[in-house]
Amino acid sequence: MRDYKGIAGVLIIFLIGGVVGAIITQYVCSIKMEHMPLGGPMEGPEGMTDMIVNHISKDLWLDPDQKEKLRVIMNNMNKKMQIIHKQAFPQMQLNIEEADNSTMSILRADQKEVFKKFIDHRNKLGFHGQQ
Repeated sequence: MRDYKGIAGVLIIFLIGGVVGAIITQYVCSIKMEHMPLGGPMEGPEGMTDMIVNHISKDLWLDPDQKEKLRVIMNNMNKKMQIIHKQAFPQMQLNIEEADNSTMSILRADQKEVFKKFIDHRNKLGFHGQQ
């Protein structure tokens, strides 16, 4: 009988630890998300270029000349991607608005208010706005 109490005690402590760990992780992640820069963790195309160059540089042991050439390649890619984004943006915007309207049509009145706030917040942050 004593062995079962000991095992049960250990299991209860383990479960409590798991729950507390999950709560703390959720809290820390939500704080990090609230304080994330508007451009995301990489702060736009420049941050993405730096991340790619650093990652590839470490994996391939690039010399400084190769790093600079790779940076030019990545910057050119980013410029082309921005052009593509500007061309496709009107279609993306229509798709987002259709999805918002369809979502709004299935919601109750109280849910619509919350969803409107979500849309306003998203628009304020510029997640799908032209830059």
